[in-house]
Amino acid sequence: MPLSTTPHPRVAICVCTHSRSDVLTRLLGMIEQIDLKHYDPAQVEMIVIDNRPNAETRGICEQAGPRLPINLHYSPEPTPGITYARNHAVAVALERGADLLAFIDDDDQPRSDWLAQLLDRQAATGADLVFGTWILDENMPDWARKTGIFRSPSKSKQEKKGARYGLPDYASTCNLLVGRAILERVGEVGPIFSHDFCNSGGEDKDFFIRAHSLGANLATAEGSVIHRRHEAERYTAKGLIKRGFKNGCSGVNMARHHGDGKRLFKIQMIALAKLFISLILLPFSIFSKGFFMHSLYRMAKSCGTIYTTVTGRSFKYYSR
Repeated sequence: MPLSTTPHPRVAICVCTHSRSDVLTRLLGMIEQIDLKHYDPAQVEMIVIDNRPNAETRGICEQAGPRLPINLHYSPEPTPGITYARNHAVAVALERGADLLAFIDDDDQPRSDWLAQLLDRQAATGADLVFGTWILDENMPDWARKTGIFRSPSKSKQEKKGARYGLPDYASTCNLLVGRAILERVGEVGPIFSHDFCNSGGEDKDFFIRAHSLGANLATAEGSVIHRRHEAERYTAKGLIKRGFKNGCSGVNMARHHGDGKRLFKIQMIALAKLFISLILLPFSIFSKGFFMHSLYRMAKSCGTIYTTVTGRSFKYYSR
C-alpha cells in the first residue's frame, strides 16, 4: 500500500549546506525550474539546513525564496557534523507535516523532473525508500574518470558482485525519497543518522541498513537523475588523500556495526595488501597522472582502515 492515501502527499526537499554560497545559489536556481508534473506545488517545500549558520546563507535563502514555485524554509543547525544536519532536517520536515522527505546534496544539480520521478515510483510501489540515480560530473578530468574512484551506479563493480548489505547500487542520500513512517520507526531506537558516522561518513548507508532490517521496502527510480558537481579540490592529491582516508575509516565503522569478525578481518587484510602493493608501484606511477592519483587514493584508504582499526577513531572529514 502507498505510504500516503492522499492524492498529493506533503513533500519536503531537504538540503544540508555548510558555507558554500556558490553551490547553494546554483541549486536554488535549478529549483526555480522544477517540474512537478501533476503534483501540487503547495504541497512541496524546500528545507535548507545551515550547518554553519551565517548571515550570507540565510540571505541567499531569503532572496531566492520568492522566486521559487515552492515554499522555502531556512533552519540553522549550529552543531557541526553531517549527522547533526541530516537529523535536524528530518526533525524540521516532520514537524512541518511532511509525509515524504527527498534528500539531495547542495553541490549537485537535479534534472527538473527528478522529484516527480521519485514520487511516481513511490506511488507505484508503496516503497519506504526510493533511490534515484546520478550522472558523473561532466567537468571531471579524464584521468579521474578512468581511475574508477568516482563511479556512476551503472558502472559500479557491485552490479557484477551483488549489492553489499542488501542495498541497491543506487543507495545514497544524494537522490533519495523516504517515507515518514520508516523514519519514525528508526527514530524510536536512536538517532536516524547515527553520530557514530558523523566524522567518517557512511551515515546514510547505516540508516538504510537499519531501516531495511525493520522491514522497509526499497525501490529504485532510474528516471530520477542528479548531475554530480564536485568541487575542484576533490580532484587534487590532497582531496583524494582526504577522501580515501575518510572512506577507509567509514568501511571499518560499517563492518563493526553491520558485519562480523570475518568481514572486519578481510577488510584489514585487503588494506594491508593494497598499501604494500601501492607503495611498491608508486615510483612507477609517476608516468601516468591517473595511475599516480589512484595509488595515492588507495594508500590513503588503506591507512584510514588501519587507523580506525587501531584507534577506534575517524578522520573528521565532515566537520572541517
